[in-house]
Amino acid sequence: MSNFNVDLSGRVAIVTGAGGGLGSVFSEALVKAGARVVAADYNSDAAETTAARLNSANGSVRSFKVDVTSTDETEALADFARDAFGGIDILVNTAAFMEPVTQPLLQYPMDLWRRTLDVNLSGPLNCIRAVAPTMIERGHGRIINISSGGAYSSAHAYGVSKLALQGLTSWLATELGPNGITVNAIAPGALNTAQGDKARPPQYVEMLRAVTPLKPLGEPEDLIGALLFLASDASSWTTGQTVRVDGGWIKSAL
Repeated sequence: MSNFNVDLSGRVAIVTGAGGGLGSVFSEALVKAGARVVAADYNSDAAETTAARLNSANGSVRSFKVDVTSTDETEALADFARDAFGGIDILVNTAAFMEPVTQPLLQYPMDLWRRTLDVNLSGPLNCIRAVAPTMIERGHGRIINISSGGAYSSAHAYGVSKLALQGLTSWLATELGPNGITVNAIAPGALNTAQGDKARPPQYVEMLRAVTPLKPLGEPEDLIGALLFLASDASSWTTGQTVRVDGGWIKSAL
């Protein structure tokens, strides 16, 4: 896994959803670029597995169990990062909830709607509110929200939540920019991950193959370049943006 020659030495990053396929890869990329990382996940065993794997490869990683829908737990996460490493420079909001739904509007389960919005929209907001005071005090910060190509398609509550996350990104970029904090998003195409495979109908890949100039399914590693750019000083004049990394699947913005 290349670090694209990005130097994040001395920086402290929090990655939510770090026990999953995408969050684990993000955590590794940040460690290899020199950052110290808090690998946070709702699944404490998964977070500990990520931390143990990266620490065995000379990383400086701590694990933390967090429910991003809880303001108390996200504030505890920020406190933990400050206590462990002395500050917070980077937040990567990777934690997400995606459940396949086939019901039409009138039969759509409202408990699933609320759960999706709680994790995918309120969760990142909770994390940002928790880390913002430290970043404001330091006059520097990089916040990266993970949206989805589903934001541009009829992906039910999941797509709505990810499109709303892009709106949140724009709003908070405006509010936090004067404090030296950038807020951007990455919108991946369909990824070859366990969560994606579970939610994706088999015929969906063939549909993607017909409309995607590059490979229909990406790998988590395909997002590392965008992640490290947005986490580094190279993106110091880039904020409020959503970078689509999708093999060319979505060719125009809304």
